[in-house]
Amino acid sequence: MMPLPATLLDRSAAAAAYAFALAPDLAAFQGHFPGDPVLPGVVLVDWAARLGREAFGPLGAFRGLDQVKFLAPVRPGEPLELALALEPGILRFRYQAGGILRASGAILWAEAP
Repeated sequence: MMPLPATLLDRSAAAAAYAFALAPDLAAFQGHFPGDPVLPGVVLVDWAARLGREAFGPLGAFRGLDQVKFLAPVRPGEPLELALALEPGILRFRYQAGGILRASGAILWAEAP
């Protein structure tokens, strides 16, 4: 698994914040879309899940997504930030770049037996 271009800014028991350096040659931009690269939404969700597990430990089995919204494109070189909030069975995420909300939603987890 490739390392994420993320730097931990802050973490507590139920919240974490990350900053991303989105280089134009980042593999996630390749082919989406040629000549006008945009970070795919599925990558944003994957990064939130991976960093949620990194920040808070095992989250349980994936149950689904809730209220996921992709509001504005994320382009190479933009100063992207991610805020995570952990609740029982829910990992909420919010991505912002340049003070503009780009994506948000919740990843639902089943408690491990």
